[in-house]
Amino acid sequence: MVRGLYTAYTGMEAQQQKMDVVSNNLANANTAGFKKDAVTMESFKEVLAIKINDPMNKSNTNIGSMTLGVSVDNVYTNFEQGALKHNEDPFSVALEGPGMFVVGRMNDDGTINEKFTRDGSFTLNANNELMTKDGNYVVGQEGIITIPSGQFSVKENGAIYENNVMIDQLQIAGFEDYGTLRKIGNSLYDVTQQSVRTDFEGLARQGYEEASNVNSVREMIDMISVMRSYEANQKVLTTYDETLDNVVNNVGRL
Repeated sequence: MVRGLYTAYTGMEAQQQKMDVVSNNLANANTAGFKKDAVTMESFKEVLAIKINDPMNKSNTNIGSMTLGVSVDNVYTNFEQGALKHNEDPFSVALEGPGMFVVGRMNDDGTINEKFTRDGSFTLNANNELMTKDGNYVVGQEGIITIPSGQFSVKENGAIYENNVMIDQLQIAGFEDYGTLRKIGNSLYDVTQQSVRTDFEGLARQGYEEASNVNSVREMIDMISVMRSYEANQKVLTTYDETLDNVVNNVGRL
């Protein structure tokens, strides 16, 4: 009976974690460049059950293996391309194909602490330096990108032109396995020891914004499914609790 309580509890806990992921996806359905997360479940490792203290059998008896519940195996990011929306904003640049803009903040030694994003909604700071809306510098091949006139164009290869003169080129990184990246916040990523950078083979589209790859209807369906699974486990837990209450308080009186 205690095993049943534990199994129901682990089911509730796993569904709660999945609900957190689904809720975050829905909250960022309109965030440019956002990539949705998904959850995989796994059962606990099987353990061997042994029957002990049996008056009919003096030796302990193996009665098979069993699992004690379910847990979240992995939370992973789906890097599927989001739809490109034409907004005619010259500060919006979207990537067509796999790749990441290189962005970051300045270290004390003058170097850039590089991070990566699909969100190409850029702006200029007071020094006419190209920035993300989160306050990160947009990194070019020559470092921080400065646009004195504030007017520029971006070619498909990421080259930046001001008054028909090339001033820099966006650093756009590819990766052998995007699953090795670590998400920081909603649209920012960092590399891990397993991350291997490659050349960008896609296209940069100025005047376009990449929408999130969240399907709101699909996420709502998942949310309903999670809620029903949670409630089912909750009912099982309540039933076990009531049964134990009867055993403790009533059976002993007989």
